[in-house]
Amino acid sequence: MPVRLALPEVDTIGPYKRLSASQVNAYTTCPRLWYYEKVRRFRMPQIPVLFVGRAVEEAFCRMLQESPALLVANASPETLSHVPLDPNGVPSRDANAAWPADRLLALPTQMWPTDLEGLRQWAQERLSIHLPVALEAMKLEWQKDERKAGQWSSVDPQRCLDMCLKGLEMHLAEVLRCFDANGGPNLDAWRKGIRPEWPAPDGRSYNIALRHPLAQDGSASWIEAWEISRPWFVDPNAGKFSMNAIHPEHWFQGEYDLVYRWDGSINIVDLKASVGAGDRSGNYVEQLRMYAMLWWVTHDRKETVDKLEIWYLGADAIKQIDVPTLAEMKAMEAELNSLWHQLKGETPTMEDCPPNPSPMRGFSPGGVPSKAPETPRCTSCDWKAVCPGGNGSDSQLNGGTVRLPGSTASYDLTGIDELEPRMTLIAEVFSVTGGGEGQRPRIKVVQNGLFAQVQLLVDTHQDGEPAWPQGLLKGDRVKLDGVVPSANYKGELQLKVDPHAIVVHAGKDEHVDATLLDFRARWNVTGQLVYRFEKKGVGRNGKSWHRKGMMLMDATGSMKVEGWAADWGPQYDLAEVGDTMVAANISLDAWAIDVKGQINRNSKIQITERVERAD
Repeated sequence: MPVRLALPEVDTIGPYKRLSASQVNAYTTCPRLWYYEKVRRFRMPQIPVLFVGRAVEEAFCRMLQESPALLVANASPETLSHVPLDPNGVPSRDANAAWPADRLLALPTQMWPTDLEGLRQWAQERLSIHLPVALEAMKLEWQKDERKAGQWSSVDPQRCLDMCLKGLEMHLAEVLRCFDANGGPNLDAWRKGIRPEWPAPDGRSYNIALRHPLAQDGSASWIEAWEISRPWFVDPNAGKFSMNAIHPEHWFQGEYDLVYRWDGSINIVDLKASVGAGDRSGNYVEQLRMYAMLWWVTHDRKETVDKLEIWYLGADAIKQIDVPTLAEMKAMEAELNSLWHQLKGETPTMEDCPPNPSPMRGFSPGGVPSKAPETPRCTSCDWKAVCPGGNGSDSQLNGGTVRLPGSTASYDLTGIDELEPRMTLIAEVFSVTGGGEGQRPRIKVVQNGLFAQVQLLVDTHQDGEPAWPQGLLKGDRVKLDGVVPSANYKGELQLKVDPHAIVVHAGKDEHVDATLLDFRARWNVTGQLVYRFEKKGVGRNGKSWHRKGMMLMDATGSMKVEGWAADWGPQYDLAEVGDTMVAANISLDAWAIDVKGQINRNSKIQITERVERAD
């Protein structure tokens, strides 16, 4: 099975504490790199090429999902997009769900391609339709990203299409093999409508009651070869990370790009919209080897992968990867489990993750090993300005007191890890309105004469429990556990419920000391500037908006501070990476494990120490 979902009743780890191949590769590359990005949650600059790869893969998979026996070449790209999903974003197993391909009548057989060239021409047209849509979606996503870097004008749509077409030729080689093999060993089962537990996405439901609607008699047709050879891939309509393969003990997970299995063997393919030159190509090899181990353990350690391939679409090259032996997979699983305990058992400190980069590796196009560059890895690291492996230092501030220029007052500074954006209290329900089917109710609570609006931002707590009890009534006594308090622009108190907060009925004798008066509205922090970011857009009212922010790091942790551009003042534009900053009189916000500072017109931003720079 290419998918193995978590079992909530035995999953004591949860989605945020699993290990992945990308994390393993990051830690192997440099422990400090992993620490900055996974513990301190720094985000590297988001350049267009990162989004282009996703667009190419989406267009390619949407083409694979379709059938030339159902869709004419110039059909709408939305034809199979309305796949029913369950609440977790997984294609639904509800027997009553309506699937798009099941509602389509097959085209007249005289319109079906009758040779490989006919399939090629149809698929090329489909790619030319899907790719612009995917690129536009990725462009919008890139534009919204606070860490966007580079220029979208650097994206060459024709090169992207060329990569899609190279991938098509690689897939057509599988279709041809399937046709020459008369549909392979599963032709009869496919014609009878028998499908694996996780069928290749084709817009149809998991079960076909009778004979497959596109089945023919006699030798396998070209349409049947197209359908049967279709690899498994993540349904393009599914939710993000909803179709992972998760280790039976839940501590490791991965998501395969393509899995070919029509001939009875298992071939896992990693799809890369790149030429395969450079250090990262080494990571792709290790990722596929980990995926081979993952396939083995998620199949009761009885089924192994037969082939591992990297398709470098930018180089028109397929790289074969040696499949690890059973002994190698056993050792790999043990090593990864040990690493999970090291990294996820308890949160490592900065000292636990020293700047110890691995040597750079050399690869030429197609992922062919070549001479490694002599340049040290640290010179190209995104975090070299703050890391002691580059130009930075581990000597960081931790709270204290500061007097800012032009002010006679002193500010008490709180360490970032000591900030408290959440509170737990017991209150009485004052009113409940709304909350019809599929709607969240509007809840107002009162405590000692003070009112607060409960802002429900999720339906379920991270543990799977409902975020609020059904049937709440005025006068009910409730416990608001881990809510995030804030004041809106009117000065009204709000209690935000995110995945780490929950509203439950309070026990008759249950008591919590906290009150609404304990809400602390303003905080002061200091830290080293890691990077700045900006976000711009147009609101629903048609007016433009502009927000700025920065990532700060002190000895205890890191956090983003952001606010409207007009509230920042000149110090924001003068600051450079590595400078020590003070953000005074800010409010706090939080979402899950992320804590964020919010500045306003009364906040103060000040550079208190300049980093030394070479002339």
